[in-house]
Parts: sequence; C-alpha cells; structure tokens
Amino acid sequence: MSLTRSQSLPAYNTVSGNIQELNLTKRGKGVAKRRSMEDRDTNGNLSKRYVFEASRKTVEVLQGVAEMAGVPLVKQVLEIGLSLIKACEELNEVQEKAQQLKNRVAEFLLVIAKFMDRPQDAKLAPHFSTFFAEMSEDLERELGDLKICLDSITKRLEHIKARNALITAMLPESNIDEIQACETEFSDAIERFQTLRGLHAAEDITKLQDKLEVVYSEIKAISQQVTQLQTSFDDLKARLGPLDDSQLVVPTMPNPPTIFHGRNEIVNEIANTLARRSIDGKLSRFCILGPGGLGKTSAALAVMQHPLIRSSFEEGQFWIPCNTANSPNALLDALAEGTGVNPQTKNLLRSILSRLSSLPGQSILLLDNFETPWLLDEGSQSRVQAILEQLNSLPNVAILLTMRSNSPPLRDWKHTDLPPVDLADSRKIYLDIDEAAHDSPDLDVLLDTLGHMPGAVYLMANLGANSLSTPTELLQQWRAGGINVMDHCIGLSMKSSFVTDCEGAIELLQVLSMLPAGVVRSHLKLWLPSYRPEAIQCLRKAALLHVSSGSDPKLFVLPVIQSCVQKIIPDDVSQRVYNSCCQILLSHNGAIDGPNNPLFKAHSRFIHSEQSNVESLLTEMLTNIFHSHTLTTVETVAHQLDAFRVFIWFRYWSQPHVELAVKVSQAAEMTNNTTSQADTLLCLGKMYRITGKSDDALKTLARARELFSTLDHSQRRNRRNAMRCEVTYTEMSALVRSLRQEDVIPLVESLRPQCEGEDTYLEALRLESLSAYQFKAQQFEAALVSLSESRNLFRKNDCPFDAATCLLDLARILGCLERYEEALLMADEAVSSFHDLGFEGYNTCFSYILKARIMKSLQAPGDAILEVLNDALKHSYREPLPLAFTLLEYGEVYLKRRDWRAATLAYEEARNAIFRLDKEGHRGIPDECNNKIQIIRRYETQEVDPPEEELSSLIPAPRLFP
Repeated sequence: MSLTRSQSLPAYNTVSGNIQELNLTKRGKGVAKRRSMEDRDTNGNLSKRYVFEASRKTVEVLQGVAEMAGVPLVKQVLEIGLSLIKACEELNEVQEKAQQLKNRVAEFLLVIAKFMDRPQDAKLAPHFSTFFAEMSEDLERELGDLKICLDSITKRLEHIKARNALITAMLPESNIDEIQACETEFSDAIERFQTLRGLHAAEDITKLQDKLEVVYSEIKAISQQVTQLQTSFDDLKARLGPLDDSQLVVPTMPNPPTIFHGRNEIVNEIANTLARRSIDGKLSRFCILGPGGLGKTSAALAVMQHPLIRSSFEEGQFWIPCNTANSPNALLDALAEGTGVNPQTKNLLRSILSRLSSLPGQSILLLDNFETPWLLDEGSQSRVQAILEQLNSLPNVAILLTMRSNSPPLRDWKHTDLPPVDLADSRKIYLDIDEAAHDSPDLDVLLDTLGHMPGAVYLMANLGANSLSTPTELLQQWRAGGINVMDHCIGLSMKSSFVTDCEGAIELLQVLSMLPAGVVRSHLKLWLPSYRPEAIQCLRKAALLHVSSGSDPKLFVLPVIQSCVQKIIPDDVSQRVYNSCCQILLSHNGAIDGPNNPLFKAHSRFIHSEQSNVESLLTEMLTNIFHSHTLTTVETVAHQLDAFRVFIWFRYWSQPHVELAVKVSQAAEMTNNTTSQADTLLCLGKMYRITGKSDDALKTLARARELFSTLDHSQRRNRRNAMRCEVTYTEMSALVRSLRQEDVIPLVESLRPQCEGEDTYLEALRLESLSAYQFKAQQFEAALVSLSESRNLFRKNDCPFDAATCLLDLARILGCLERYEEALLMADEAVSSFHDLGFEGYNTCFSYILKARIMKSLQAPGDAILEVLNDALKHSYREPLPLAFTLLEYGEVYLKRRDWRAATLAYEEARNAIFRLDKEGHRGIPDECNNKIQIIRRYETQEVDPPEEELSSLIPAPRLFP
C-alpha cells in the first residue's frame, strides 16, 4: 500500500503496538501555546487559525524522538531540523522573526516524528510494519527535499550568527530581511510537499506534542528496561568469571634470562605445537625433559614469552613452580596459588578445575620442575598422576611441563629431550659474562669439558669473572674434581676463595637450599639469626643465589643448585633449620585455638606466608622420625610434636591436609604424651568429618574420647577439647547410624553432667549442638532458647567466632518463626562478625545468603537483594554448595523481574555447580533448575508473560530451613 495525500495516521502507542487515541490533558508550565492570527484559506479568503508556538518542551520531545528514530532518513531530517531550531534560538537580536521560523519548522518536525519515532528494535503492529516497508515514493522524495532545504536554511542562519557582534547589535534590522528570506524559502519548499502538508493539516499540533511526549517517555522506559535486563545478564556473567578467588594475587611469570643463546629453533617449535589443537580437539601438552643444567626452565619461560603464545593465550598464562610440591597436597597448594584459587576451599582440586574451566578463551599452565612431586613414593605418585590426568581433561588448557627425567609423566604427551647448545652459543654465554676470556686458548676446551650445558657454562663463567681465573686455570681445577657436571660446577663455585673467604656465605646457601620456596628478606633472621648481609652479595655474584625485586625481596636458590647443595648439608645445619621451623610455629601458635583466639588472624597469615617451607621441613622431620631407630627418637618427637600440632590445626582451619595429620598422629603415638595424642586425633577426626569421611571420623574420634577420658581436666585446654570431641563424636555417630533428629537430642542432653562446673564454655558447646538437632526436628522455639543461651556463654568466655556462628543460626531460627526484622539484625551482625574475624569463607557466604532470603521475606527491593547476593557470590570462592545456593537466589530475583535471560544463566550455573559435588546430597537442585529453565524457555519462545499464579509457583518461599 502507499499513503495518499488525503490519508493520515492516528497516534500509536509503541509500548503495546496497539493503535489508540491518547486523550491527554495539559501538564503545567511549558505547554505549547496558541495565538490567533489572520491567514488565507485555499480560496484566498481571510480566515483565523491557531498558530503553534514551540517551547523548550518541544525541543526536548523532538530530541528524544530523534535519538530513537528507526528510519534513517527521518532521523536525519529531525537532527538537521533541530540544528535549525537551535540556530534560531541563538539569534536573540531578531528574536521575533527567528521565533516565527522556529515555530513553523517545529510544526512539521512534530508531524513527521509522529509516524517515524519507532526505536530501532521496536516491534510494531502489522499495518505499521507494512507502512514503513511500503513508504510512499512521494513521501520519501519529499522528506529528501526537506532535508536539503533545512540544511540550506541552517547554514544561512549560521552565517548570520557569525557576523560582527557590534554591527549586529547596532543594526539588528540588517538581519531581518535575510531571516525573512529563510522563512520564505521554507514556505516555498513546503508548498511542494503535498503529502506532508496533508498530514499537517489533519493534526492538532499542541495535542500531538503532548502525545509524542508520552510516547517518547514510554519508549525511553522500555529502552531503559531492555538495557537493565542486558546489564543484569552481563553483570552476572562477569561475576561468574574469575571470582576474585578473585582478589588473590597470581604469581608473576618470570622473564627468561637475559643471557639466552642457542634455543630459538626449539622455542619456536614448542610454541607452534602448544598453539595447535590435537586430533581430539584438546590443546597440546608438551614436556621439556633432561638433566639439571640444560636450561629447561629458561627455555620454557622463553616459550611463554613467544608472540604466538602471548596472542593465543592472552586470557590466562599461569606459572606453577613445583619445586616446593613434595606431596600431592603440596602440589594442589602450588596449583591453587598459581591459578588464583582460594586455598581455603574444601575441595581444592575441584576448585582449580572449575577456575580453569570457567576462564574465557584459552589458557596455558607452565608446570616447572615437576620432578619434585613426580619422583615421590609409588603411592604418592599415583595421586599426583590422578591430579595431572584431571588437568589433562581440560580441552581449553594447554600444558607446558619441565622435568628432570627422560620420559613424560603421561605417555601420550609430546616431549623433547633438551640437548646441549653448540660450541658457538656456548661461547656466547661464557663471553657475555667474562669478556676477558675471549682470547683464551683453553676456552673451547673448557666448554667441551662442560658438555656445553648452559647452566654449567653460566656458573663457570661467573666463577672465572669473580675469582679472576682464566679458562686455563679453571680447567686445571676441573680436572682435579669429580664427574657430575653440575655438581662439580657448583662444588667449584662453593670452594672458590671468593665464596669461602666470605663469612657465613656457605651456611646461608645451605639454609636457603632447605627452603624450596625461598624466603623474603624480612623473614631471613627467623631461619638464620646469624646471617650476614655481605654473604648475600657474595652468593649473588657467584650466581648461586637469586634475589627478586621489590621492597621486601625474596632470596631463593634455583632447584638444580638446591639438589646439589642438599647432598652436602651437615647434620648440625639441618637440625638448626628444623629447630627454627619449630620455633616459628610455636611463636605463632594462635592458629591452634582457631578463630576464637585474637591472634589467630595474624598468626595464620604469617604461617601461610611460609607454608611451603614449613610443610617441606615437617615432611623431612617426620620421615627422619619414622626411619630412625636411635634412642633419641622419642625425645626428638616430644620436642617437635607441639610444633606439628600447631601446623595441622592451621591446616584444619585453612585447607585440611589429612595425610599430614595422619603422619603427625602416628608420630604422637611414639611418645608417652597422651595429651598430644588426643589432640592430634581430635584434629584428624574433625578433618575426616569436614572432608566427608564419616566412618574414619567416627573411628578416630572414638579413640580420641578414650584418651581424653584419662587426662587431667583441671587444665582448661584438656577439658574443652574433651567436650569438642564429645559433641563431634555424637554428630558422627548419629550420621553413621542414621539416627532421627529426635533420637539424637537425648544423647546430647546426657552430656549435661560433664558440663557442670565453673567453665561455662563446656555448656555453651553442648547447647550449640543441642540447638542444631532441635532446629532440624523443627522445634524452633526450643532451639531459639538453647542457642541464645549458648551465644551468651560463648560471649562471656571471649569466644567471638563461636558467638558469630550462633548469630548465623539464630537468624535462621528467627526467620522460621517469621520474626524477620530480628532475623535481619542477626544476619547483619553475623556478617560483620565474620568480617572482623577475617574468616571470609563458607560461613560469611551463607551469612549473606541468609540475609538475602530474609530480605525477600520482608519484600525488600530487588536491587538491594542483588547487592547482598553479589557479596555472597564473592565469598563463595567457587565452592559448589555455597555457589549453587547463591545462584538459586539470583535466579528467583531475576524471575520476579521477568528477566528470563539472566534467570536462565543463574539456574544453569547453579545446576553445574551441584554436578561438581563429590557427595550425593542436594541432588534435587539440578532437577529444580532444569524444570525452571524449561518453563522460562517456553515463555521466551511464545513471547508472552506467564500468568501471575504460574510465576509465583516458580518462586518459592525463602529457604530458611535447610
């Protein structure tokens, strides 16, 4: 169809797409005015008509419609017309004439805007769609001519405005004729626009302006709503990216050494291999193998800096130094630190895999010095292999691995045995360090003797430069020594007068070789109180010690040098380092009491900073204990056991290490110290409990109960640990025996006699345990009484963490009792308490979740609830259970808003999080998510809003009950 001259279109509502007349009244000041003036009709007779007067609101309406106009030609006409109106407004000295022109232009722009104001993505009724598709050729031509006319007049007005201001002020009439000419040009032009004139004649311009204002406001509101929905989806997707796990600092990838020759070809080959996918669609895995001293790490770092690798893996490059990973758990710790995963997560491997899987694009891991975790005992190696196989299953993660070995850890991985460099490159390495050796006749002989191993050449060149020895002299010293190239090079460096004459240099090198993670300068005196600053400088010059940059630099010895030095460390030096390790732990023993101790936060942070070193040394000490058959073994264990206990309790509160706790408990059994035995078994039993090994937990706690019953309960720690053991044993017993909640309550009540006395902390523990079973049995009033009393007793005993845990449970109980205002106050206080204690994990996340649920019950605004859920998501640390519960809450908020896309994302990710759980619990959540996703997609396909009752059924009452 085409639009005839006599046709006009009624106003339409873009929100619903329906055609309707809008009966609107005038609204306040700024509404368009009318004035009477004489004009002639088509027969030439005088008549009266109302002339439209454009106001500021007119301009605002036209600007709004121009922003959203969906027809490009109309959009251009409106924008040029607005420029003309602006030029008229700025010609103040001839205001009346310019105003007349402005009014006439504005009239026609409003008429045009009425039909053409649809936004780019608006859905119109069918007859409007047809109109836009079959726009009259006459109308389209007229709009094009109007555009040219308006542009011409605007330029003339701009020319007038640019004239000398003084002349214009003194002779304003000089511009009147030109403005009159502009108005005449516009009048002549619109005489030719018969279609537009027909539309214009049919309109009441003032009412039309009001209609357009409403339409534009509604379009703008829809646009803002669409933007808000898109923002919600994008915001949630961004938050589900790297959670700052998020805020954890990922170790910076070191740069390759500045002296690096002879490896370009192999570096290019490896880079090209890693950037390609294999036949099964996975990114490549590549191992650089060979003995120490060949420069495997240097070559790997050069690969990571290769332009192809940097462009292919710009989203994620992770350096994992494995020289500290002397156990499967230590390997997980190294992976967590290297990938930015919070070490407090309960299933570290799962969190690492989840982190790597969720990264956008491709990522690459550099597992450096992998021989440390790989060359363990057979049982440990099988666990390390299982970890590696899990990493191998990630299709979008490439792996580059260096290892002192002649075969890769997994058979199907590509690998290369790194060869020595050739003579020319070997000379370049040496002469870059010691230029004086350039003309030595024995330099090539020395390099041949070293086998052109870059590490050996580097050490020998530094030895020559620092000792002022020629290659001939070094060659003579070499021939008097041993066979192993690297050992011999390091031995020569250590025995050089340059090093031996520096007091304390050898001991410092030996101590640092026992600390695989190195040590920051500020901690060095803790490990070696007698160290001398000049020893650091000496070892650096000899290339035996490396120092990182920064205000508190880290001192470290390369793994290849560590392994050589460790073979010759005297027993007295080893014992001093072991004693320093124990002293460090004992002086930071706040970790043994958990978060109730005011020193817990600071002490745990310090132990964490030395965790790799401490764990490596504890493993050595335990190995020595189990393989020693001397009479001093028991005395040694007794001396070290208190330090061992501090560390395993630290691990309990951060990241449980069951294997280490088992070894410590076995060492404790070698002593006659019942207190230590009971304490280590309690810690081990609680580790079994939180890692889901209920049978092991029950068996271990039963043994601990027997030992605690023989102890002197006049000592506070003994009696408190005994009660902790009792309540945990009762919980595990009920779980293993599948007792009903009602049947457990009498068991907890039976502990009352053991809690009588001055130490009210025992009764606080019992009441806290009792309230949990009363709550699960839906005895809410009784649970509230028990827990309130428990919290008061914890506070009297200065136990802020236990009191904060009670706050969280009190908020839940009050919510179940529909006392929402009180519940919200309790949840807020729980959040603040956990923050103050620095306990930012599981409990903090659930405090935020519970707060959001209570706010829903109070009908709080969705935005306020989302702010709380954002905090919950941040503290979930990607742990499946808290993450899933958080996302379910997001989904319900978005459902209520009818934001289908964001709701779908939330339910999909909640379902995926539960699938990552090891346990069978909460398996109903994926079914719930799938059902809601299916219904949401039906809404989207049909493009209809669901009935209110159906939508309400998808949004359950807040989950206050577990």
